[in-house]
Amino acid sequence: MSATTITTLLDSLHTHLQSQTQLLPTLHHQLGLPQTALADDLCTLQKQLAECVESQIEHRRKQVDEWMGRCDGMERECIRYSKALGGHVKATGGSVGEVRKEQVLPKRFEMISEYQEKLRQLYHTKLEQLSTLTSRIAALTRTLGSDYFPHDIRELIPAPAEDGEEPDLRWDVTPERFSRLEKELVRGKTEVGKRLHHLSLTLVQIDWLYTELDLTPPTPDDPMQSSSTHLSRPTSSCSFATSSSSASSDPFLTASHLATPTPAGARARTPTPFLLSIPSASEQSPRDHESEYMAIYTRFIARVDELTEEQLTDPNKPSLGLEGVDPTPELIHWAEATQASLEGIKRKREAQIQAMYDQLESLWRRLGVRDADMDGFVESHRGSTEATVLAYEEELDRMLELKREKMSTFIENARKEIRQLWGELMVGEEEQADFAPFADDEHTEDLLAIHEEEIRRLKEERKLKGPLLKSIQKYFDICQDQKELAAAAADQTRLLGRGPRDPGRLLREEKMRKRVTKEKPKLEQDLLRSIPAWEAESGREFQVHGQSVLQILTEATQAQEKEKENGTKRGKTTRAGSAAATTAPPPPARS
Repeated sequence: MSATTITTLLDSLHTHLQSQTQLLPTLHHQLGLPQTALADDLCTLQKQLAECVESQIEHRRKQVDEWMGRCDGMERECIRYSKALGGHVKATGGSVGEVRKEQVLPKRFEMISEYQEKLRQLYHTKLEQLSTLTSRIAALTRTLGSDYFPHDIRELIPAPAEDGEEPDLRWDVTPERFSRLEKELVRGKTEVGKRLHHLSLTLVQIDWLYTELDLTPPTPDDPMQSSSTHLSRPTSSCSFATSSSSASSDPFLTASHLATPTPAGARARTPTPFLLSIPSASEQSPRDHESEYMAIYTRFIARVDELTEEQLTDPNKPSLGLEGVDPTPELIHWAEATQASLEGIKRKREAQIQAMYDQLESLWRRLGVRDADMDGFVESHRGSTEATVLAYEEELDRMLELKREKMSTFIENARKEIRQLWGELMVGEEEQADFAPFADDEHTEDLLAIHEEEIRRLKEERKLKGPLLKSIQKYFDICQDQKELAAAAADQTRLLGRGPRDPGRLLREEKMRKRVTKEKPKLEQDLLRSIPAWEAESGREFQVHGQSVLQILTEATQAQEKEKENGTKRGKTTRAGSAAATTAPPPPARS
């Protein structure tokens, strides 16, 4: 309503009031009312008129407040939906701000109600989609374990600024929430693929180990029961062939110089069954889980046997043979524990075989067994089967029996090895004589053990002195060259052309002279540094052929210094030969 209309209405009302109130004095006079009655009536009219106007205004104000309250309630709902939807709200094409521009409240309420309905429908659509994602993640959680995904990923979370205790709660369905869940879903699926691939490799390894150990896998009905190590098992496509021969093919049994029957006291044993204890994630897994896991393994191996090598190694299909299998932590743990148990058996057998081989090799060497026969036995008894272990045990028993029969041969071979080690270590005659058992003629097990212990000691000594012994031997060789040069210088016939001709003699002498000149001083200095360090570390004197190496070097060095001080003036050739004769320390006599 315009201001002119309101003014006209008020003027008309004023005219009407003026004309009517002028009648009151006449009416009061006719009624004989006092003068104060007119004033009272006018006050009453004023009061009633004001109350009537105020009542009407209040009525309209209440209507406005009522509409405002309804609009505000709708706006709050729209804001809650908007916060829950986040960026998705753009799909509605509107906003609360746009609706607020409408000043007519009923119209605004109609508009905000329509906008709220659009938001509600969009919210429930997104909530349904989000619930589907959450359900898929929950399904992956059962496969990957409850600790794989964060807690807030596995469940719906309230929208920002929402009170978690409200009955009509709005859930977070923002694009950011969708993006995070989708990334976690992809991560979970990738992890499932990795675990399936890992499970596939583990099951293939288990199958190979069963074949390598010649064990038959437990049946799904009785997963905890192991089979005897000698039960036959067909080789699958993912297993490697294992050659295992019995002791009857032992090449040493046919060797003419060692053809002795296996002693009656040799160990004749039945194969020892191995009990595979396959723990699950808990201390005691239910038998039905064990049966289920063995059934998965059995189906996988049967499926793998049908596949080609190209299909098995196809990177795009890492879970062939495990279709429909959930790689749960319990299943992965069972497979890894099974593999570990079989590998433990394999390591135990290999250690047992290696220990027996170490004994056999020493016995073979002492008994003079040919290398071809040794290699033949090893090739015939490869693998980690119980039959291989038994073959090694039988061969070791046979060799030990031969050892007892040929004790003298063993002791003589041990003494040959001791003499060789003495030579390498340049052991002096007195030190050799200190080993009294070397001259003992009563050949017994104890005597052989003493010789073998001495061999071990000498080998350890050789290991400790190895680098220095090479330098010392080289030094003695150079000293010998120096002696030969001195002898050649004293031989007058070589220059007069008498005796048989040797065209390369002078060239050899020149090479020897250069070697003496260049290498000998360097070797002396190196040994004078390293020998004292070795003696300080070991706490004993370094001797060769019963003499101190340090003393030999010191005397040789002093002799050279003395020769230089003498300054004997001789011809170059004579001086070189004399120096060689004076300064070259003779190497100690070898035993």
